[in-house]
Amino acid sequence: MHLNFKLFLKTIWVSFFKSNGTPGRITPKRFLVLMFIFLIYPLWNNSIRLAYGLDQLFYPEHKKQDIEKPIFIIGNFRSGTTLLHRLLAKDPRFTGMKAWEIYVAPTILQRKLIRWLMKINWMIGNPIQKIITAFEKALKEYSYMHKTGLKEIEEDGHVLLHIWSTYNLFAFFPFPELVNKYIYYDEEVPQEQKDMEMAYYQEILKRHIYANNGKQYISKNPSYSPKVKTLHQKFPDAKFINLVRSPLRVIPSSVSMFSNHWKTYGEPGQEYPQPGPEIMQEQAKHWYLYPHQYLKKLPPDQYVMVRYRDLVADPQKTVENIYLHFNMDMTPEYRQILTFESEKAKQFKSNHTYSLEKMGLNHEDILNDFETTIEDFDLETRKTP
Repeated sequence: MHLNFKLFLKTIWVSFFKSNGTPGRITPKRFLVLMFIFLIYPLWNNSIRLAYGLDQLFYPEHKKQDIEKPIFIIGNFRSGTTLLHRLLAKDPRFTGMKAWEIYVAPTILQRKLIRWLMKINWMIGNPIQKIITAFEKALKEYSYMHKTGLKEIEEDGHVLLHIWSTYNLFAFFPFPELVNKYIYYDEEVPQEQKDMEMAYYQEILKRHIYANNGKQYISKNPSYSPKVKTLHQKFPDAKFINLVRSPLRVIPSSVSMFSNHWKTYGEPGQEYPQPGPEIMQEQAKHWYLYPHQYLKKLPPDQYVMVRYRDLVADPQKTVENIYLHFNMDMTPEYRQILTFESEKAKQFKSNHTYSLEKMGLNHEDILNDFETTIEDFDLETRKTP
């Protein structure tokens, strides 16, 4: 478990001395957030590092755990990856990481300690639940894009925050110079760093699968879209599902999401500050084309592309087609669960509306910039409401 110490120090430097005029500008609120992050993070990181080492001592058998045919759901932000991930995770043959396992307890020892603590908590009247309820209420207000909670399955790529080496840092630190190379991960991240990150990620997956009786692992991460080659090299039998949605929906929704992050962790001074719109367009261009170009060369039973509009129109049929494409059997029990969950999903109506003009975006410019993408993937071109 190797911390990207160089990037950590650079983040501190940029946050305090290069943030003027950016969404991460120093204000009293932002200063308190930074002090909390930079003072608490070393303690948090070291506790995980200690538990990581103790796992090696007390649970050495996890090292022999195989990671067979993991499934990676990728695609641009706001492309339906969460919906598909949670539908597939309802199949009891799959396992994925919940939020509390990602952020609080990525190791076997930590999870056992927390479960032991919760048993004591229940014996004395469950006082911890009040804290959890208050935290999740605040989390719900912040994470307005999709339902969140400590027990909800989430993006396991956030475990890379523990080593300070991930595109997801951009949500906390709106400085493109910190994360630009992660947009083009396979091409621009040094091989030594890739090897370090993949070794750590593999170890975390082994621990999780070992703790969940060897179940098949399922992951979803938009930020994994530019690292499909690295993932495939590490997990040669992996299966990939690529979600695609019109850039006329993806880009404004992504701008809104990151603007919300920056308002939560600071005071950017604008409703939709740069570099949000600019970076979202840059990454989207690469994350649409690159993964598909690489993955379409894999055997048919290792890659499938799914359109967002098909997923939301008929979630059950979409999932059934994925199982068929990957030559996976669907149990009657899961089919029943899928039918129920699909009906729930079809009833969902988004309340999010976006003004391209307020974001500094233009309908025609997006159509022109993404003309090839829209044609290749047969995506929508109507204006965002």
